[in-house]
Amino acid sequence: AKQEAAAKEKTKQETLKEAKDQQIVLVNTKEQTKLSPTEPIASTNQNFCVIAGKEYCIKIMAVYESLAKNSDNFNLWVCCTDAITHKFLNEKNLKNMHLIRVEEIENDQLRAVKQERMINEYCWTLKSFLIEYILKNNDIEQVLYCDGDIYFFSNPASIFNEWGSASIFLTPQRDLDWVEQKYGKYQAGIIGFRKDEIGLSAVQWWKERCIEWCGVVESNGRFGDQKYLDQLPIMYDNVRISSNLGVNAAPWNIIYNNDFNVSLQGDKVFINNDPLVAYHFSCITIYDSDKYDLWSMHQLNIQKEIMNYIYVPYLDLLENLIKNYQNSYPGIIKATLSTKDFIQAKTKYQSTKLKKRMIQYNNYLLLTSIFSKEYLVKGLAMYHSLSRQIDNFHIWICTMDSETHDVLSNLNLKNVTLIPVETFENPQLKEIKQQRTLQEYCWTIKATLLEHLLSTHADIDHLFYCDSDLYFFSNPLSVIDDFGRYSVYLCRQRGTDTLEHFHGQYQAGFIGFKNERNSRKILNWWKKKCLEECSEVYNDERKSWGDQLYLDRIPEIFDNIKVNQNPGINAAPWNLILNNTDQEVTMREKNVYIDNNPLIFFHFGSLLILNENEFDLWKLEKVDISSATLTYIYNPYLTKVKELLSSLSNNAQFFANLPSGYIAKNPYSIVSL
Repeated sequence: AKQEAAAKEKTKQETLKEAKDQQIVLVNTKEQTKLSPTEPIASTNQNFCVIAGKEYCIKIMAVYESLAKNSDNFNLWVCCTDAITHKFLNEKNLKNMHLIRVEEIENDQLRAVKQERMINEYCWTLKSFLIEYILKNNDIEQVLYCDGDIYFFSNPASIFNEWGSASIFLTPQRDLDWVEQKYGKYQAGIIGFRKDEIGLSAVQWWKERCIEWCGVVESNGRFGDQKYLDQLPIMYDNVRISSNLGVNAAPWNIIYNNDFNVSLQGDKVFINNDPLVAYHFSCITIYDSDKYDLWSMHQLNIQKEIMNYIYVPYLDLLENLIKNYQNSYPGIIKATLSTKDFIQAKTKYQSTKLKKRMIQYNNYLLLTSIFSKEYLVKGLAMYHSLSRQIDNFHIWICTMDSETHDVLSNLNLKNVTLIPVETFENPQLKEIKQQRTLQEYCWTIKATLLEHLLSTHADIDHLFYCDSDLYFFSNPLSVIDDFGRYSVYLCRQRGTDTLEHFHGQYQAGFIGFKNERNSRKILNWWKKKCLEECSEVYNDERKSWGDQLYLDRIPEIFDNIKVNQNPGINAAPWNLILNNTDQEVTMREKNVYIDNNPLIFFHFGSLLILNENEFDLWKLEKVDISSATLTYIYNPYLTKVKELLSSLSNNAQFFANLPSGYIAKNPYSIVSL
């Protein structure tokens, strides 16, 4: 008994402290159990109710604003689960919002289960009690319960028109079959009951079931308060099941399931032919006024129409509400925001200029590369080949010297951000820079560059590093779909056994990382290895070569790694000319193919620019290059390189730095094209 009393006193003191932080003076217990003062009830059939704690105050304000914007006459009852919420909303004094303290509804049964259940389970349990309480204590005919993360996009009159005179109004999940079988056919986030014999009987039955059990983990054919709803159309007559796709639209029925067409017609959003009435923004986590996880279950690819027409208006409103109240109600905002690190977000959204551009497309490719003087022209060829294929990309280019930076800066390239290497060089890197060749140093900083960009750009969810001597022959966006929910994206070398023994199974010239914890852990491991050693000479003791041979260990040590095997991705001399020589290079309808695989990009490794007209196609040894490979792969690339060289003044500085008397292993002259 003493322990129970001490626990109660501790809870009381914590509540008082919380209230003090909000500048709230709590009424005493007796006052809290009194009914709220009678407020004028609007004469309307548009009656709504919702449950809210302090964590949901901002979202409840969004619910209210969406109703006020789209309905001329409505009632919104809010059951406040804590005094802070009641005080906050009461001070807003919003027209047609009616506040109910949870204590007004709670009975011995509810108080008993409240001690045993998690907050979400208790709120689910409370739902049917709230509906019954409102119906029995107000002169209204019906009420529609809505979750606090619902937002109305058009007049909710269409809901009540469809409901008609039915006793019960249900909204189907429209989810995957196995999901509905496990979690229920109907959505408990929007559900309505009429004050008639059937409606009140159904609410009573639902109350009894939820008191018996209401858990977050599915058990014996039950899930929360929702799975019980499957029984209502079986047990009761006069049930209306909505057929309107615009009512309770949600991620599970328009993003990752079904193939509905989402469009904007005038200023109204439509799902197929139905105007969007209410969208259920389930599983959104707020990290800051401009940082959100749009689907906290897992990474979710949201189509551009849904993103721009549905999510952005809602997120913009939340951002404005948070900013409006952050000074006057800091405790409310603190309760609203997640305390977790944003890197844990599964479906990141940050309101930035780049993100606003990214969401205009279903896929947006994010790249980074390193350019030095010797690789500047190759890098420009890579950039132009990419921009010829797609417009939905952004590339951060790390410039290794002032000459390279100045040339690129003057070109004012679209979708490009320049990063002088000095931006992220620390004392350790500066010391290493003095000890390694330029090639070795560029390899060394690759992981550091990736880590720097992922750390400073929370608005990006992925980032590919690509060598500057890649060249895109077709649309590369398939690599994003290929990456999927994996943490790291690796490309197989597909080289000879000897080559892979000394230089690795995977290519460091194209590698992708996600902006999430597992990926960042792997990236940090790679960075540390490269800082320790990153030599152009194979080290048998360490089993290392450059930054690349370390990659062999990643699939062995870490999980969730995507290994690409597509011959058309990162094709290169070592996997087309030195190995796999039986692969056929062809041109079909202006597209290059390797066997039956479209060539997406080719890695022109170890190619030297001798002068404006002459090249060494493979500097390491004499090789046989087929006429098809020369015609369809090398010729387009060299033509572009020559064009770029001609456009640059003082272009000799961009040629390969070679010893006098250098003899090319595989000479090629542009004049022979």
